[in-house]
Amino acid sequence: MKTTPLATVAALFAAALCAFAPGLATAQTRDNVYVVSGVTVDQTAANAAAAQQAGLAAAQQRAFERLVRRLTLPEDLVARGMPVADGAAIERLVLSVDVEEERRSGTRYIGRLTLRFDPTGFRTLLRQHGLTVVDTRTSPVLVAAVVGDGVTPETAAVWREVWANAGYGDELVPLTVAPEGLRGPPNWQTAQPFAQAAGATSVIFATLRTQGGTVVASLVEVDANARRERADVASRIDGDNGLRAALASLAEQANTRVQNEWRARLATGAGQRERVTASALYSDQTQWEQIKDALEAAAATIISEIRIQAVGREGALVSFSYVGDRTQLVAELTRRGVSVQDTPQGVVLRVAR
Repeated sequence: MKTTPLATVAALFAAALCAFAPGLATAQTRDNVYVVSGVTVDQTAANAAAAQQAGLAAAQQRAFERLVRRLTLPEDLVARGMPVADGAAIERLVLSVDVEEERRSGTRYIGRLTLRFDPTGFRTLLRQHGLTVVDTRTSPVLVAAVVGDGVTPETAAVWREVWANAGYGDELVPLTVAPEGLRGPPNWQTAQPFAQAAGATSVIFATLRTQGGTVVASLVEVDANARRERADVASRIDGDNGLRAALASLAEQANTRVQNEWRARLATGAGQRERVTASALYSDQTQWEQIKDALEAAAATIISEIRIQAVGREGALVSFSYVGDRTQLVAELTRRGVSVQDTPQGVVLRVAR
């Protein structure tokens, strides 16, 4: 199929079409971050029903606090404190609760849950408390949860598990756990196929080692252009389930650093959105649907405000905003089966072959 310049595509059509649905892509992009997964509770009460109710209340409180920390600047939260909301107020903000895993006894409830909050209500509460709302997502970062010499296979399995079950895929910087096949020292050549499959432009190798009663994770981020040594994170092993709790602490420390860096970029304007107008070229209706589906799916991460400005038999003129750099945009759409090309006539989108 021949390439049709942007200007030609635009001239083919007299009327511009509206967006996929008014505000839909923007809403998808923002609302996904109002989901909190991997919330664990362990509650005891006089009977099974009371224990379950206590577990739900504890999960709502923990998810509420996690979401506040996710969507605000750390320095603002230090200055103003965690918003005060009683159980009833938090419950009104919860749209749904899904049980990922649970165990019950006559007096005890243990569970891992996912909670979805009302975006409008949550943003209103934060602003009433004087907190800046930061809910712009970027493309995923892949995490290779690997281990050093001397770490047992059992510990290695728990290390991967705490990353997989923590719900970090819902964060502003979604952290996706790499398959077990990605092993060894930090190396972009080894990691690139795994990163491409996940739509990630970088990989953090989180290498676990033990030092007596302490667990330590070395964090090294690699991408196509650089290798970045991040500071180690460490945690003590003590008490019941001490190893699992210590490993979960390492993962949480690493996640917090990544999220804080992204929020700082947004606060300083480094993460501002860029508007793109592109020619979407296709040979049939099926390819056009593939391109539209890819754009709409990418609204879950870095794309928003998608508009179809004109459409015809061989091409359409579309525009959208994205946050991050062009490499991230290319990786995100490539992951969804659409190539992005810069041509003398402008940006061109095609179904990847």
